Amino acid sequence: MTREHRAGSIDSSLSQTPTERSPLLPSSKVDENGWSTEFKWLLKNSLPVIGTYLLQNSLQMASIFTLGHLGPTELAASALASMFASVSAWSLAFGTTTALDTLCSQAWTGAHDKTLVGVHLQRALLILAVMFLPIAVVWWNATRILLALDQEPGLALHAGLFLRYLLLGAPAFIAFEAIKKFLQAQGIMQASTYVLMFTSPLNLAINYMFVYVEPFKMGFIGAPLATSISYWVMLLSLLAYIKFVDGRQAWGGWTREALTGWWPFLRLAIPGILMVCTEWWAFELAALAASYLGTIDLAAQSILLTSNSATYTIPYGISVAASNRVGNALGEGLAQKARRASFMALMFAIGFGALNSTFFLVTRSHFGYLFTSDLEVVQRVSYILPLCALFQIADGLAGVCGGVIRGLGRQKVAAWINLFAYYVVAIPLGFYLTFKANWSLIGLWTGLSVALFIGASGECLFLFMVDWYAEVKRTQDRVHKEEDKHHHILEEA
Repeated sequence: MTREHRAGSIDSSLSQTPTERSPLLPSSKVDENGWSTEFKWLLKNSLPVIGTYLLQNSLQMASIFTLGHLGPTELAASALASMFASVSAWSLAFGTTTALDTLCSQAWTGAHDKTLVGVHLQRALLILAVMFLPIAVVWWNATRILLALDQEPGLALHAGLFLRYLLLGAPAFIAFEAIKKFLQAQGIMQASTYVLMFTSPLNLAINYMFVYVEPFKMGFIGAPLATSISYWVMLLSLLAYIKFVDGRQAWGGWTREALTGWWPFLRLAIPGILMVCTEWWAFELAALAASYLGTIDLAAQSILLTSNSATYTIPYGISVAASNRVGNALGEGLAQKARRASFMALMFAIGFGALNSTFFLVTRSHFGYLFTSDLEVVQRVSYILPLCALFQIADGLAGVCGGVIRGLGRQKVAAWINLFAYYVVAIPLGFYLTFKANWSLIGLWTGLSVALFIGASGECLFLFMVDWYAEVKRTQDRVHKEEDKHHHILEEA
C-alpha cells in the first residue's frame, strides 16, 4: 500500500472547492477486481485476525489455568473476575472502538491526508481514557459489589483482589484494542498477531513464575499482576511495530483536533457499545442462569461457552477483515467493490459455519472428554452440542454481517436488531423454557439459538437492501467534512 506522509498533504483530493484544474465532469472510478481477488484478499487477511483474537483470549485464560492448581476458591475467583472484567470493561471498550472500524477504514482510502486516520485514533484514546475512570472505580470496589450481589465472601474477596491488580494493566489492554484498529484500517492485519505470538507464551510463563516460583512467588495475586505486565508488553510491542516496521504513515503527531469532534464519534460508538454488549451480556446472563441449575449443568455450560467462544473467533476474524475492506472500498468510492466484499464475507461465514457445525456433530459424543472425565458432564455436553451445531452458520452470519455493518457505519441498525433478538425474545424465552418448562440447560441454549437466527436474518436482510452508491456518497460526504475541518485546524496552527 502506498505510503503518504504528512508533508505536502494539506491539499485534499476530495476537496469540493473547484479550481481552474478541476474537471468539468467527475471521473468515474472503476473497480477492476473480481470475485477471485476478493476471495484471496479475505482469506489472506482474515487468518491473522483470527489468530490475534485466539491468542488475545488466551491471556486471561492463562491466569485461570495457573490458579486452578492453588485451589477451588482461587480458580472460581479468577473465573468470576474475568467475567466481571468482560462485562464492566472489555465489552464497553470493544464496543467503543467499533467507531474506528468505520472512521479509520473510510478515511484511509477516502482522505488524501492519511493523518486524519491518526486523529480518529487520538480521539478514541481520549474518550476511552475518560470512560476508564468510572470503570476503575467499579473495579476498585468490586468486592463490595460482589458481596451486594450475594456472592460468597471468600470468593468476592479474592475476585476483588484479582481485579485491583489487573487494573494496573487494563489501560494498556484497552489502548491496544484501539491501536490494533488503527493498523487494520491501513490493511496491516498481521502486526497484532506477531505481537501476541510473542506475548501469549510470555504471559503464561510469567503467570506461572509469579504464582509458584521463588523468588517471585506471590501466590494468588501473582497471576493478575503477571497479566497486567503482559498487557503493557503487548501495547509497547505494537507501538514499536508502528515506529520501526509499518503504520506510521497515518500518524501525524498529537493534535488539539482530538479534543473536538467527540459527538460524531460517539454517535457511532454508543450504538457500537449496544451492538457488542447486548450479545456479550446475553451470553454472560446465560452463564449466570446456569449456576442455578446445579454442578453438572454449570460445568457443561462452562465447556459449551468456552467451545463456542473459540469457534466464534473464526467469523469474528472474518468480520474485522470485511469491515475494513468495505470501509476502504466506500472511501475509494467503489460501490460494487464494497458490495462484492460484503457478499464474499457472507459466503465465508456460511462456509466456515458449516465446518464448525460438522465438527461439533462429528465429535459430540466424545467432545466433553477434552475438558473433563466426569461422565455426566460429558453426556450433558453431548446432548446440547447438536443445538450448538445448528446455530453455527447463524452465529457466523450474525458476526460477519456485524462487521460489514461497522464498515458501513450503520452500528445503530445492528444495535436495534440485537436488542430485539436477545432482550425481547431470547432471554425471556430461554428463562421460561429453563425454569418454567423445566428444559434445564437446553432451554438457555434454545433461547440463544433463536436470538442468533433472528439477528442473522435481520442483518442479512438489511445488507440485501443497502443502496451501495448512496453509501459511497454518504461516506465521502463525511470524509470531505472531516478533512476540511482537519485542514482548517492545520492551517490555523
